[in-house]
Amino acid sequence: MLTFVIQAGIFANENNRTMRRYIYKSATELAGLIREGKATSTDIVKEHLGQIHDHNDKLNALISIFAEEALQQAELCDREAMEGKFRGPLHGVPVTVKEQFWMKGKRCTVNFKMFKDFVASEDAVIVKRIKNSGAIILGQTNVPRMLIDYQVAGDIYPEGKNPYNTDYSPGGSTGGGAAALAAGFTTLELGEDFGGSVRVPANFCGLYGLKPTEKTVPFHGNGPLSNNTNSFLMHMIQAGPLARSVDDVELLWNIIKGPDESDRNIPDINWQPSSGKSLADYKIAWTDSWPGFETSTQISKLIQSLAITLKTLGCIIEKKIPDNTIHQESLETFVGLFPYIIVQGTPRLARSLIKLELYGKFLKGIKKELPHLVKIMNQAFKFNVNHYGKMILQRSLITQRWEHFFNDFDFLICPVAFGPSYKRCKLGTKLHYDGKEMIYLNYAWPYVACFNASGNPSLTIPLGLGEEGLPLGVQIVGKYWSEPELFNFSKKVAALTRGFIKPNGYD
Repeated sequence: MLTFVIQAGIFANENNRTMRRYIYKSATELAGLIREGKATSTDIVKEHLGQIHDHNDKLNALISIFAEEALQQAELCDREAMEGKFRGPLHGVPVTVKEQFWMKGKRCTVNFKMFKDFVASEDAVIVKRIKNSGAIILGQTNVPRMLIDYQVAGDIYPEGKNPYNTDYSPGGSTGGGAAALAAGFTTLELGEDFGGSVRVPANFCGLYGLKPTEKTVPFHGNGPLSNNTNSFLMHMIQAGPLARSVDDVELLWNIIKGPDESDRNIPDINWQPSSGKSLADYKIAWTDSWPGFETSTQISKLIQSLAITLKTLGCIIEKKIPDNTIHQESLETFVGLFPYIIVQGTPRLARSLIKLELYGKFLKGIKKELPHLVKIMNQAFKFNVNHYGKMILQRSLITQRWEHFFNDFDFLICPVAFGPSYKRCKLGTKLHYDGKEMIYLNYAWPYVACFNASGNPSLTIPLGLGEEGLPLGVQIVGKYWSEPELFNFSKKVAALTRGFIKPNGYD
């Protein structure tokens, strides 16, 4: 049930829609205004709560709103600012968090009835880091059931919608957060990417979204736990930021990354600052499709146009992929490990039921269209240690091949999905776009899951609105631990575009 504990009347005067000054300003800019004494956190938070109050019922982007707590925190941040005390780079800035992350005393259900009573006993490591940075968490954002969909629908919360057209999906699984950003409810969103869960909603809502290099952001507290949980397999998953600018993505990435005593698998990386190179100093590969997975005319033209622009500006750019099998083998690696992650610790009967549900909904049609992937996935559902070891080895080899490719190119520009967002529909429905019909899975998953399999960092950037008035974008992929350079290049690419474009009706 939606929680909104501050009465609407609080927004009647100073937060009238026409008077809101801070909505759609970046987190970086708002933090600067607070630090310089040119704005108060209280005013900024009130405006964002007013925006949520006016528009959230159209989108169902937030499913819990901590208005009273947020205002109390804002007043405290203002008192500290008056004394010259600042907790960190987001002091007094309102943000939102995907519902899957633990927040002490708050429910964490992933929109699944089996977890409806799960209440977090503590903050997730990265939620704690966000709070320590001075940020004020306005609420939790909507997610699909068990985080497995590119729409936002589940057992507990109302269906999430896209601000550019509410008939369309905001993407998933960080769909509520993406909608909240696009509608001006928040400045930053903390999401997590397991098969495109940051990049697809960022793409569908015209935002920037980062899947960081694997094992650079701690996992503790990043999802509800079943009773008697006794396993911890975490592959191909990374928490990451969504924002309306590259600067804000970089800001939140710097806050959440790095090792923690709760997770010894996160190495202490000696991050190197970006080179500051110009576009002409980069060597870039690009593709508008993968073997067996073309893209729509709009997406293909968009990527080709970007490649031409970069070449005109002196960038060394070439249409190139590592080889004709690496994409397919990356997808095979993903499906070979996916079951180990989502059903670990469950009894055999439960695994069988989950598999049947997947094949009947999210993966509907895969047995006919992609039988080789089904064979691999069925093997994984048996939970055989030899098969698991084989997939871990295969993953290591895949990553090596991608890294070898990035020895010759700084970055790869490639699609995020077949086309723009699609109309909300029953999970598993065949999708039609640009004169083509495809199984539900194939609209977005093949374009993003390959980089979950490899672990490489990937940043989506918006490139404008398409024929339907819906956002279009691409992803830029780099080698392991290349985020600082990825930000530098992406900022220069973003400067060539209109960047984030506000949807109509949310000013």
